[in-house]
Amino acid sequence: MSDLARIVVGPDDAPALVLLHGITSSAASQADAIDHWAARGYRVVAVDARGHGLSPRWTPAELERAGQVLVDDVVAVLEDLDAQRRGRAALGLVAPPPPVLIGHSMGAATAMVVGARRPGLVRGLVLIDPARYGTRTPAELLARGAARARAAAAVCADPAAAAARALAGGEAPDVEVLPGVWASQRVDAGLLRTGVVAPPVAWEEGMAALGVPTLLVTGDRPGSARVGRDGLEVLERLANAHVETALVPGAGHDVRRTRPAGFYDVVDAWLRRVAPPG
Repeated sequence: MSDLARIVVGPDDAPALVLLHGITSSAASQADAIDHWAARGYRVVAVDARGHGLSPRWTPAELERAGQVLVDDVVAVLEDLDAQRRGRAALGLVAPPPPVLIGHSMGAATAMVVGARRPGLVRGLVLIDPARYGTRTPAELLARGAARARAAAAVCADPAAAAARALAGGEAPDVEVLPGVWASQRVDAGLLRTGVVAPPVAWEEGMAALGVPTLLVTGDRPGSARVGRDGLEVLERLANAHVETALVPGAGHDVRRTRPAGFYDVVDAWLRRVAPPG
């Protein structure tokens, strides 16, 4: 059974969407997305990754294999949901199909590996500008992890100022600003110091291995989007028939927040085909 904290909204018999956030975020930081999809008839399960939000902290032993633990944790959540579906069916109740995993950045990289290794637990994947394992050196990852730790410490030092900056920036929905500040205060610094933001699976290999319906969504904002146009060219060469792609013009790494209208247009249309709402 999974020990990760989660927010669950929507009826038990509705098609489910499982939301996986990025590094330093949380389930509550996706409040706007939860409301959006719950209003469209889905059961939304937003998960706090280990070391984030209300989920357990990382142990030293877990940090030594952090990328694999990220995968194991999501598999445990999906197995919980699968047991619930089988229980409903045994009682003669409506049993919804397996859920769609929707992940951003770290969450998207994790969802990619889970979908390839345990395809029977998911109906499909939405990968929002996933972290691309293998594209940075270990030293670069450690440096970026240290920078994230400093940024989280700065938020903890003055959360009111951090909230004011986010509100003034205008890209995060107002309903997600305070949860985002809280998430930065709750993130496990031990994980940040490792520099780990993805399971240890080369991005191209992971995308090539997918055998479930997958939508990859990215932006083209320079210096922000992780996949972007260059990554889409890689996917075109891979020619995995299970993978569709969408470029949202003007979007940065957090496609949903930076260009919400374009993001929801493409994702909702894909969901209506692959996992129609109840």
